[in-house]
Amino acid sequence: MNGNGENTDNGRRLTRLEEFVEVLANEHIQFAEEHKRLLTAQVVLTDRMDKLTDRMDKLAQHTDESFRKLTEAQAQTEEHLGVLMRMMDDWISRQA
Repeated sequence: MNGNGENTDNGRRLTRLEEFVEVLANEHIQFAEEHKRLLTAQVVLTDRMDKLTDRMDKLAQHTDESFRKLTEAQAQTEEHLGVLMRMMDDWISRQA
C-alpha cells in the first residue's frame, strides 16, 4: 500500500480502538455503580438481619419464660387436683 492507504487504515484502527476503550470505560462505570448499589444493599440487609436476630433472641427468651410459667402452673394444677381427688375420696368413704 502507499503511504496514504496506511494512514487511512491506521486512522480506522485508531478509531476502532478509541471506540472500544470508550465502551470498556462506560461498562466499567456501570459496573462500579452497580457494585456500589450492591454494597449498599448488603449493608441494609446485614442491618435488618441483625435486628431480626435480636428480635428472635427476645422472642426465644419470652417463649422460654412463658413455657417455664406454664410448667409451674401445670404442676400446681396437678397438685390441687390431687388434693381435690383425695378430699372427694375421703368424703365418698365417709358417705358409705
